[in-house]
Amino acid sequence: MPTYTPSFVTESYNFAANPPVLDRVVFTIDHIHQGGPGLFSTADVVSHLVAKGIPITVFVQCTDPANLCALDARNAQDLVNLNPSLVTLGIHSLPRGASQFEQTNNLNLLSHMITNITGERPIISSYHGANAGPEPGITLNGVQYARGVLSQWSTVQLDDPLNTPVMGLNSVSSAFDFTRLRNLSDLSACLFVHSAELTNGSNRKLIFDTLVKAIEDRKLQAVSYLDAMRADYESTPVPPPVPTVDDDCALQHFTNNTIVQFLRFNSRDGVNGNFQVAELQNFLNEIGLNAGVADGIFGSNTKLAVIAYQITEGLTPDGIVGRNTRATINAHCD
Repeated sequence: MPTYTPSFVTESYNFAANPPVLDRVVFTIDHIHQGGPGLFSTADVVSHLVAKGIPITVFVQCTDPANLCALDARNAQDLVNLNPSLVTLGIHSLPRGASQFEQTNNLNLLSHMITNITGERPIISSYHGANAGPEPGITLNGVQYARGVLSQWSTVQLDDPLNTPVMGLNSVSSAFDFTRLRNLSDLSACLFVHSAELTNGSNRKLIFDTLVKAIEDRKLQAVSYLDAMRADYESTPVPPPVPTVDDDCALQHFTNNTIVQFLRFNSRDGVNGNFQVAELQNFLNEIGLNAGVADGIFGSNTKLAVIAYQITEGLTPDGIVGRNTRATINAHCD
């Protein structure tokens, strides 16, 4: 069985939604996998994280309910023994379609098992199955926070403590974007993997290892799932940075000190009559929001900077420079 070896990381997380506070990211793992030829076990991955001081939550599945989850209890105990202050156990719920009786029985078995290991009754769970999330008519008594497995989320929708979304693992840049957008909304970014998915050379492993490296480099802050949920839903949010405009108009780069075009993601100067993307980027950079190099390409950095600006102005944070956003930008130089 291989010892966990990290990928060669080339990308760095260079954002912060609320500086000097680091953006928050959460690591969660599903099931307890034993590993095998070419596959890392959950213990390998958890050992790798706790050696770096990174909290990890493992959502435990009951694979042998007839035997009161005895095998899962032994494996879970071994994980907690690695570092009880960093390893948290959560309940792996049954997929959608299970009856209330089945869900309750699974909940009770796992709650009893986790309480015996940690001395505390678990209050976190993970939803599973197609269309995962709170299911009409089904309740998980005692669960206060539950991680959903769907990654669809936008800054304009309300978050639900019983259906925390997880970042998509399509690319490092998309994981970075999800993390920054979540933190711009004073919410933590949650990563969700199976340890068996972290195979050498895989995209998921590269994203996982890149986030770990960002934590080592103090570009991101790793927090436990439970602490993140409490911060997201029970604490006073950290306000986003307020852009400042100096005496020299920050719109001085604009033609006639105004922005008149509808600009959005993938807009490019010189295409379809656009000519103000670079000027928008200069404006955002001048007021302290990182839009990246003023290259005239409305990419993810520019979109995130527009969203940060919209949040500070009380606008819908959609990342689009429409009529209302243009009006507030232009008002800075009235």
